[in-house]
Amino acid sequence: MPEVTETRVSQLKKLLSLITIEPVIIFFLFGVVISTGLRIFELEKACATKSNVDLKVCEFFPRLEENNLCEDLSIESLNESSVVTVAAGDVYSVDNDTSQVDEFNRLVCSEKVKSIQEVTFLNSYRTIITGLVQAVVLLFAGSWSDRAGLRKPCILIPIAADTLGVCVLITSAVFMREIPLEVTGILPQLISSLSGGTPLVVTGIFSYLTIVTTESDRTFRFACATVVIATIPILASFFSGYIFQALGFIKLCLLCMVTNTLGLLYGLFILKEPVRVEPTIDENAIHKSSNVENGSLPSPKTLQKACDTSLVTDCVQVLTKKRDYNIRAILILTLVVFFINFGAAGDAESALNIAILKFNWISNLGTWVAYDLLSTLVGTMLAMGVLSKCFGVSDYLICVFSVCFTLVAKPIMAYAASAVKPFMYYVATSIDIFEGSKAVAIRSIVSKLVEENEIGKMLSILGIVDSAQAVIYPTIYSAVFLESQNVFIGSVFLLSEAFLLVSLGFYLSLYVMSRKLNRKKELHSREGIDNTAVDVTYV
Repeated sequence: MPEVTETRVSQLKKLLSLITIEPVIIFFLFGVVISTGLRIFELEKACATKSNVDLKVCEFFPRLEENNLCEDLSIESLNESSVVTVAAGDVYSVDNDTSQVDEFNRLVCSEKVKSIQEVTFLNSYRTIITGLVQAVVLLFAGSWSDRAGLRKPCILIPIAADTLGVCVLITSAVFMREIPLEVTGILPQLISSLSGGTPLVVTGIFSYLTIVTTESDRTFRFACATVVIATIPILASFFSGYIFQALGFIKLCLLCMVTNTLGLLYGLFILKEPVRVEPTIDENAIHKSSNVENGSLPSPKTLQKACDTSLVTDCVQVLTKKRDYNIRAILILTLVVFFINFGAAGDAESALNIAILKFNWISNLGTWVAYDLLSTLVGTMLAMGVLSKCFGVSDYLICVFSVCFTLVAKPIMAYAASAVKPFMYYVATSIDIFEGSKAVAIRSIVSKLVEENEIGKMLSILGIVDSAQAVIYPTIYSAVFLESQNVFIGSVFLLSEAFLLVSLGFYLSLYVMSRKLNRKKELHSREGIDNTAVDVTYV
């Protein structure tokens, strides 16, 4: 009996020793709970600053989910009703006047449509501003992280910036009329972009894991990290609408500030820098062992290196560096298809706007997002845990598998939007279960294409691609949504279908190239040539 107890204690200690960055991820990602509230708040802000209606009209938006006021009113008729003679304050004082109540209902629905159009237009250019800034920051951050041997700043600085952005949102909520929609919509995201944002956090997480795991276990470990990253947003998204309606937007922001602060405290005082396993160091690389071993803050000299322009050259050289067996071409094409993937996923913002506009979802919006995340999590576990780990399916084939399911789901989304069939959103999401496996597979692929001391730079490049897509795709999808909402509102999903077909062709081509690469590797291995850098992906 004592031996069994000791075994369990040792297993528990081993499990606890594997917990490193997970608490930081949990506290940071809990901020997703603000998502539904922020989306509705932006609509209220657009209503309050772009129209002269009473604030009671704007504040009525969250209550539309409880009734069907707007179901019988088409978007065209609401757009035409630009003049309403009933004051919102009069509606609440004259309860028995049915005509005034009807006019108030029409006013609320009309203002909601206009607010969605204003926020959609805002999104078309704010992503350009924030995306460019974020891309520049990420260009420096990855190389600096590799040179300094530090991963914690890449994780903690964006969390601190996110906390500051929440403070801006609270101020905007207090001064509802005075602070314009543009400031509310752009400034918090700009602060986040200046810190590198979520892409830099992801870069820091996967760079951290790359150091502490072996290459053979990397795909599976990346998948496990993705599962952890996905679990908290599922819970946060599910309750986001309910918490927003229960607490209100300001109290919701305060809750997010508390969780971010807890994450920062854990990261600063408990999380340690990972111990590097004797990486290949170039002549310019500098690693301060005191920073890594003691988990201390970076010195001023180390921070100055973050502005070194040679960091940009380092990132570029990862792509231009000549590599054996055509690996450079495979690496570049993998980044290209990674960028196209964002085009296929660019309809996410429009899908949420359609759900608010056509289905009047608020609490249900968070429920659907949570179901989407949960189904994606299950699909990722099946694809990476079963197909990749157990059956050894190529990472590129996993991407092909994922794209094929998404190709079926997008037309169903288009039908659900145009025919106002909310349950079809769930049907499409259930089919598109393997959507998240592409991101894991791509990160696994590129981590095997480059050397260990290039991992941080490579993951930063992926973050730059992530930011670059924000400069292009949201503008395209916003324009299509605004132009097509009166004709066929589901057209944004058909645009995604086109991007998916292009990416499918790239994935098939890359699969063929990887097969040829592996054959060359086997041939040269038999001839006595050993090149460990060629281990790309098994088939």
